[in-house]
Amino acid sequence: MANLFYIDGYNVIHHCRRLKALARSDFEAAREMLIDRVARYCSDAGQAARIIFDGSGRHPDLIAPFLSTPRLEVVYSPAHQTADALIEREVYEAGDRSAIVVVTSDRGIRDLCGGLGALTMRPEHFLQTIEESLQQARHSLQAAQLRPQRATRMEDHLDEKTRARLETLRQRLEDRAGH
Repeated sequence: MANLFYIDGYNVIHHCRRLKALARSDFEAAREMLIDRVARYCSDAGQAARIIFDGSGRHPDLIAPFLSTPRLEVVYSPAHQTADALIEREVYEAGDRSAIVVVTSDRGIRDLCGGLGALTMRPEHFLQTIEESLQQARHSLQAAQLRPQRATRMEDHLDEKTRARLETLRQRLEDRAGH
């Protein structure tokens, strides 16, 4: 069963070593790296995600779907609402909360959403899960590329009796053509 991940974007950036270090020198690059990793995960693993950033009035409020990843939405909260409040409200209003995974280090959101029946995940664990999924996809692709490719012929898919009848028919046609 596919999950729907609600990701507290800036919280993840500020609580993951790699993203936090990148954000110190180029905050936009850290945000783009997070979005890129989640987009790849959604594509490879068939999961759906909403990355929610504090918008402070930023427009557009919703960028969906994100580029070529229809299972990913990048959302900026309205000026009057935080990303935390938006996540809490959406989890509260969701029908099947057991399919929701909230990614944040904010204990208050984790406790509230967990109490509503959603799963919660810390940012470092989420990014590790993404990395493991991407590595597994790379290994599968490499293994598929290393397997010898066998030409697929129709004869390879026929049973012996059918193959023998076709061979007899071919032989008769060749004999007629030779006369």
